[in-house]
Amino acid sequence: MIVTGLEGEFLRFTQIGGIDDRVLLGQLVLVHGRRSLLGVIASRPPHVVLPEERGKVIPHDQLFVDVGLTANELKRQVRVGDIISFDCEPVELRRDLIAGKAMDNRASVTAMYACLQGLIELNHAWDVYAVATAQEEHGSYLGATTFAFRLQPHLALVVDTTFGHMVGLSEAETFKLGAGPAFSVGPNIHPAIHRRLASLADSLEIPYQTEPLPGHSGTEAWGLQISRVGIPTGIISIPIRNMHTPIEVVALKDVTRAGRLLAHFVAGLEGTFVEDMIPGT
Repeated sequence: MIVTGLEGEFLRFTQIGGIDDRVLLGQLVLVHGRRSLLGVIASRPPHVVLPEERGKVIPHDQLFVDVGLTANELKRQVRVGDIISFDCEPVELRRDLIAGKAMDNRASVTAMYACLQGLIELNHAWDVYAVATAQEEHGSYLGATTFAFRLQPHLALVVDTTFGHMVGLSEAETFKLGAGPAFSVGPNIHPAIHRRLASLADSLEIPYQTEPLPGHSGTEAWGLQISRVGIPTGIISIPIRNMHTPIEVVALKDVTRAGRLLAHFVAGLEGTFVEDMIPGT
């Protein structure tokens, strides 16, 4: 989130990317001003709200942050444009599940780190660039788009998250936690990369799921695929529950499986892989 204004002793804010308004009220946050300030997201008490407004979700532009400072102190410590983040530590649930903020995409970065650790023990002919991008949740204006233009990779694998199965959602549009990463299929994904991922997972006995994406994937894969003359791209997604909340839940085994798969994918690339998968190159 980002500070949009100072209103006496309180801060107004808006979102950067997508945060579920339903979970904002009552959250502890850190306001990253001249120094980090602990605050709470608050609103008017229900007793002074019109009856027809009670029970409705309060939009974020009607909420405010209270850090406990006077109006003058607040002006000295915080400016419009300062960043606000949730202040919550991850917690371990049963069955090796982790709940916390920003698992989308901390889980992806962790899988990428596991891949790099795995490549220490594996021989690989290809050079590898690991990139953690910014602003994917807010239009993909930076990150993958600019790095793809600069690096001009021969192919790319995007590691993101997808919707985990939970109450109220059909199994057709969600994916089970602990059942392995999901491999995307659709126009944003090169079919040869998908086939290679699926075949490799079978050989490594890594369970996986298949995610059909008939259009824009909503990930950095789009910016990669259309960069310059086009980059063959694949997507590996880690299922999470409660997406875009401070309590996103992920299965650790799905993260480690994604990392192991990535490492072996890189190690197994032959020098002619791109030529073989794209006739005429």
